[in-house]
Amino acid sequence: MFPALLKPHDRPVPASYLVAAVTASTVVGICFVTARWTPWFLEDWGIGYGAYGVISVAALSFIGLALALVQVPACWLAFRWPVFAIALACTPLAVTLLDPSRAPLHFGVVANLAAVALTAAWRRPLLALTAVGIAYAVVLVWLRGGGDMAAPFRASIELQYTEPLQIGIVYTVALALLLAFVLWFRAGALREAQRVRLVAREDAVAEQGAVVAERARLARDLHDVVAHHVSLIAVRAETAPYTEPDLDPAGRRVLAEVAAEARLALDELRGVLGILGRAGDAERAPQPTLADIAALAERTRRSGQEVRLAGDVHAPVGAGAGYAAYRVVQEALTNARKHAPGAPVDIDVAATSRLLEVRVSNPVGRPAADLGSGRGLVGMRERVEALGGRLRIQAAGERFEVEATIPSGGSA
Repeated sequence: MFPALLKPHDRPVPASYLVAAVTASTVVGICFVTARWTPWFLEDWGIGYGAYGVISVAALSFIGLALALVQVPACWLAFRWPVFAIALACTPLAVTLLDPSRAPLHFGVVANLAAVALTAAWRRPLLALTAVGIAYAVVLVWLRGGGDMAAPFRASIELQYTEPLQIGIVYTVALALLLAFVLWFRAGALREAQRVRLVAREDAVAEQGAVVAERARLARDLHDVVAHHVSLIAVRAETAPYTEPDLDPAGRRVLAEVAAEARLALDELRGVLGILGRAGDAERAPQPTLADIAALAERTRRSGQEVRLAGDVHAPVGAGAGYAAYRVVQEALTNARKHAPGAPVDIDVAATSRLLEVRVSNPVGRPAADLGSGRGLVGMRERVEALGGRLRIQAAGERFEVEATIPSGGSA
């Protein structure tokens, strides 16, 4: 638990820490503005002294305000640069160390290190402990040296009139409580951040659940409407030879092919609806591959359209690439049957170790005015581009071409 509490991170600063930084910087500013503390070099230069050699109240206020403007940003800088913030908070110590008799320890140094520890703890808790340790070391050195301390509101702590041991106990308890508060405050902020993340995750799960439920509802509706009619077509085509005994052999053969196509369409529709409705059996059902293009071409030939297939449909390609190529050819054959009935269709398949290229072309009487605007063509493009491929639809002279280039290793 404790090592996890000291683990650093770079998460955004929560609102509770911003409020703490405002409070801490206000306290630090008060400590510097109201303290009676004059650097010894200002005395040497005679800055701010009146006719009797006494530094004026205005000069003291100006010095305190200047120190506050320099020191107050330290606790804010500790969010991003805690080491620099600690160094900035310690800068008044340089004046005291050079001449302790004429520049006593400033209480604002200890207060500022405490403020830095509070804000630095959010992202760098170990550096927060370092800031508290430095503050305690400063107090110990001050108690051992026996000098004075410039306190807020023009007060002064003179060790010659007080008991250093009592003051040491007070500062030890105060800094220990500060350390405990810093760790407790960070633990609370971490719990709140985790709660916010869990709430956001729950909202995302609930939203995803609503989407899945809607997809399942749509799947049920489509199954009730479309699958019913496709099943009816298959049944009518299969029973027609028995209900209509006068059908000639050619008509029976056509109806048998219609029934077979309807059954195949019904199987594929159920597979798609199963995926849409998150049905486990449908997700585990085998999907068409590149090799199934040969059977697709043969079924199209039986429907009366001339199809010429060239290339190796048994080339070793990824399942995703093969499935996308099958759907491209299927949609292209559907468009050819719709817009150029009876026209021969050429299917060319070429596969390498990196790319799978499929081109479907057929002659048309006049080029389409808006290529690639149909839903089927849009779906083809999305499926190919999802695998990192490219789909090109163009009217080359009197021929309409659909060409897909797909990475052969794409996965479904």
